[in-house]
Amino acid sequence: MFFKKYSQSQKRTILVLLVLAALYFVIFIPVNTYGSEEASEFVIFSGDEYITYPYVEKMLRGGEDIHQLWGRLIIYGDYHYGYPFYFLSMLVLLPRRIILGDAFFSAKATNILILRQMINVLPIILSAWVLTYYKTNFKKIFQSIFLFMFFLIVPSVVRSNIWWWHPDSITFLFIALTFLFLKKDEYKLEKYFYFAAAACGLAAATKLLGFFFVITIPVYLYNALKKKGIAWKMVVKKAVLFVCIMLVVIILANPFLWYEGPRNEMIAIQQFKQSELREGYTNGDPYFYQTGPEFWGWTLRNWFGSIVFLCFLVISMCVGFFQKKEFNADVYLATWSFPFTAYVLFLVAPKPDHYIFPALMPMLLAGWNIPALLIQKWKTSSKAFRIFSAVIMTGVLVVLFLQIKYCILKDISLFREYLVENV
Repeated sequence: MFFKKYSQSQKRTILVLLVLAALYFVIFIPVNTYGSEEASEFVIFSGDEYITYPYVEKMLRGGEDIHQLWGRLIIYGDYHYGYPFYFLSMLVLLPRRIILGDAFFSAKATNILILRQMINVLPIILSAWVLTYYKTNFKKIFQSIFLFMFFLIVPSVVRSNIWWWHPDSITFLFIALTFLFLKKDEYKLEKYFYFAAAACGLAAATKLLGFFFVITIPVYLYNALKKKGIAWKMVVKKAVLFVCIMLVVIILANPFLWYEGPRNEMIAIQQFKQSELREGYTNGDPYFYQTGPEFWGWTLRNWFGSIVFLCFLVISMCVGFFQKKEFNADVYLATWSFPFTAYVLFLVAPKPDHYIFPALMPMLLAGWNIPALLIQKWKTSSKAFRIFSAVIMTGVLVVLFLQIKYCILKDISLFREYLVENV
């Protein structure tokens, strides 16, 4: 039933991507597996896991009565991240907790393996899948496979998959779903538009990132006004409804907000976190907490690629603006990526790669824009244009080849490093 709505070409693409996704998921199991269930002090885990894991354990301890059970499930205690991250983490471990009983709590290494695979690796695979479909509809098998794997081999993605169990992949999946639902809505402002509002709300509820759709949604509504002839009063009504759905989802997805104590604690934590983003941490060199693109150079080069490659992505995304389509995917990706990138580069003091990851990753979908455009125009173009196209295509292929080479070598180095640590 699922496959009936797709063409033969799309079905082949889906099958190939399923195989690649499964292999990609399995590849990370050895590097996220530890040989001992001891390590009660988390010496083998990242610093963040040492802090966050006990809260999931707390949620899974149950209670002597319904009040204690409710308190441990809902008032989880760590309000740096939203409840969806902890709830989903608890959910993937719940079957194991039921089967093992109290022995579950002494099996930290296996529990962390499951969390890393299910909360990090799987959601980022799904994000790549969703965004690839958003861009290609799986109609062109080479382009779809290229974008899917191009996304997943970025060193920042691989580092996240083997470095920790963290909310970034889950949050990014909600972001990807927001884009996909907007595309499926086709400017009708109906059910998929509401789904987009819900996904946006989940992204905001988990790590506040849903609020960065503040430009994307107005642009989408403006295009609905122009392309579908929807009355402006209706557009305003739908905009208000989008915000209302988003806010309701944020509240429902964070049930602790109904309680004054946890709510005030969350507000205080988030205010402090925003101060850290502006000024940096207290235990670091103030020089490195200066803002501006020049201070992000090492992070960008080390985890995403050369500055030449990143500039190429910006140019490619701009090229995508001129594609004549009813729904221009690049326009909406740009309304997310460009403002978000500017915000991080000029206003955020700490420089970890996962802070700028949500801004840069959607740009990767523009990686094949220039070759796709040149191939499309090749048959109908003049000889002079073909020569020009061949030169441009050669340059683009060189940039892409160097980026892929860089990613693979960096990924291999990361795998070796963590495999050695795990032995």
